[in-house]
Amino acid sequence: MVRFARSQLVALAAAALFVGGCTIERADVRTPSGEPPEADTARVRKAIDAIADAFATGDLAALDTIYHEGVTVYEAGRVVQGWPRYRDQHLLPEVEALTQRQLRFEDISVRLAGSTAWVTCRYTRQALRDGEPVLARGLSTMIFRKVAGGWRLVHSHTSTGAPGDSP
Repeated sequence: MVRFARSQLVALAAAALFVGGCTIERADVRTPSGEPPEADTARVRKAIDAIADAFATGDLAALDTIYHEGVTVYEAGRVVQGWPRYRDQHLLPEVEALTQRQLRFEDISVRLAGSTAWVTCRYTRQALRDGEPVLARGLSTMIFRKVAGGWRLVHSHTSTGAPGDSP
């Protein structure tokens, strides 16, 4: 009889879910609307560009149409539940404290499975705080759901690399 440690079972389950997700992705020839997947991929990428633009301009109202009301955000070792809370308790103070804000997403990969899109990418965020440069680089995973009105961000997870790491 083969015995597995709990950590081995968790790893096996995660691998099975990953493989299952890949299989679903390959099976998608058309989106639920009947359009080719490229149309939805372009819409998700447009939402990602809008996130970067809104951060740079400080236009948090623009993000109201991208972030889902119940979004879960994993960032800086914390979990924030809900768009109003994340916007008001995290983004607003950050936008108020920083000037010359820039946010850039690179190496963007969008994968579709029905009404779900998951994105992996690298990000670089630059700004000034009290005239001093602030730089953050790292990896990001975003999950979007297609709802009436378009693609909405339902989950975001960022991890910041060590200072000096290249993106």
